[in-house]
Amino acid sequence: MSQGSGAGLQRGRRVRADVRQALLKSGFAHLYPGIAPGEWQPASVMVNQVLALRSGPASTRGVNRHRVLDGRHFEFRGRLSAGALDDQRRSRLEDRQDRREELS
Repeated sequence: MSQGSGAGLQRGRRVRADVRQALLKSGFAHLYPGIAPGEWQPASVMVNQVLALRSGPASTRGVNRHRVLDGRHFEFRGRLSAGALDDQRRSRLEDRQDRREELS
């Protein structure tokens, strides 16, 4: 099966195209001890794992609560829910506004 379809088999399991998934890139695995790189997981599970790591001694210092999974460290696939799309639009708008303020 083609991975481009959004659905297929993952280690003997059916992968749902309607579930947003995240994969930790191997080059950043050292930043996320305990999270296996190169394995697709539901993004919500990955978010919970990353937040659990941050609740340690370093806590959430400097954390953007709207984007827990750094797009430079993770790959994504699957569809976003309607609510997630609204949140994404809002956060992108906020990012643009923040950049404008930094440049002024």
